[in-house]
Amino acid sequence: MTLTGHILLADDEPAFQRLGSAWLKGLGHRVTLAGDGDAARAAFAADPADLVLLDLSMPPHHDPAAGLALVPTFAPAPVVVVTGHADHELALRAVEAGAWDFLAKPLDPDMLRVVVARALERARLAAELAALRAKAGAADDLGMVGTSPALRRLRDLVRRLAPTGLPVLVLGPSGTGKELVARALHAAGPRRDRPFVAVHCGAIPAELLESELFGHVKGSFTGAHADRPGLVETAHRGTLFLDEVGEMPAAMQVKLLRFLQDGSYQPVGGREPRTADARIVAATHRDLEAMVAEGTFREDLYYRLRGMVLRTPPLAERAEDVPVLATLFLRRALPGPARFTPSALAWLAERPWKGNVRELRAVVECAAALAAPGPDGTVTLGADDLDFAAGGGTLPDPVLDLAPGAPPAGRRTLDEEVEALERRLITKALAETGHNHTHTARLLGLSRMGLLKKLDRMGLR
Repeated sequence: MTLTGHILLADDEPAFQRLGSAWLKGLGHRVTLAGDGDAARAAFAADPADLVLLDLSMPPHHDPAAGLALVPTFAPAPVVVVTGHADHELALRAVEAGAWDFLAKPLDPDMLRVVVARALERARLAAELAALRAKAGAADDLGMVGTSPALRRLRDLVRRLAPTGLPVLVLGPSGTGKELVARALHAAGPRRDRPFVAVHCGAIPAELLESELFGHVKGSFTGAHADRPGLVETAHRGTLFLDEVGEMPAAMQVKLLRFLQDGSYQPVGGREPRTADARIVAATHRDLEAMVAEGTFREDLYYRLRGMVLRTPPLAERAEDVPVLATLFLRRALPGPARFTPSALAWLAERPWKGNVRELRAVVECAAALAAPGPDGTVTLGADDLDFAAGGGTLPDPVLDLAPGAPPAGRRTLDEEVEALERRLITKALAETGHNHTHTARLLGLSRMGLLKKLDRMGLR
């Protein structure tokens, strides 16, 4: 099958436009016409073409040199120069300016067909190469987006530690990506093909945490109708991530210490010890050394966990990463084109971000959910949009009016506005996760039970 694409035909001769357009459309291509250099630039900016056929002698100057100056403006699309000035010097200058090929009028249809096909194939390969490089770049970043010195140092340490298998303790304020670091250690290490198992030590009731970690045997307690493996067994030969380990009850600290010492554990109700081989990565926002001094965290467990300590920097220490992260979150939140205004970027740079990356993501996603696309389909977020999403500003009534069927002139209480926004964000997250409650709760930063309660209250369950 012949490769087809979008071709911009820039030529000031009406007859050539008609014939060329009809011939190219007959081959299955989509064609945009432009009669001069300014129109060609504007057409390409509005709807980038896969290939540009460019006449060098067009209004207003009818000068091949002026036409040559246009060639770089159509990057990365290949440009095939078409002109009545058939001389080798001009062809050489066109190629030096970045043109893909050079054709002289009158055109040979067979030659044009071959050149167009080769140019479109080249564009396709270039796009695939760019996508592969972007994917490789993302992998090289270990999923940790940013270029600040603090993040570069953290990435370098992760790369060094990943192959070692040492236990790692990740410390840092809430919202700084401690689980992201744990996942990067797993993905860059030799256990990458084995399970990565995460458990939030503060989210599970103390009486259930032991069973969750080490499993239980049938009949060990009411409701234990069958043997159930724990997360330690699931993480065998993989990585076990103990999130917020500082919240672990004292009784569980003793049992975890035993597992860290020799890899053995005992399921709830079991009599025979079992073993598992799991790399331990722990994280907390609390000061474990102070807790050790207070006697609320075992000293021996602390030193078992801290084979190596990594610290995730707060967003205040990586201010240059804020626009990069905000742009990433905006692209993930919206399927179409979107951008920030200069005032929005200034607003992002000035905000203290006490909630760090988690707060930044929430503000951007909230602003994106409320934004309406412009006439060209692009969503543009300004400082007012972000300020409102962060809870510090107001928007006109038509934007505030989120509930279907609400009267345009009506005003609602703050609680009503918050509930309408909450409903929209939850509905959007449910759609993204295919109504998977566990994944939706994780996406929204809620517990599964908290999400279910909200769904029941809103009648969405």
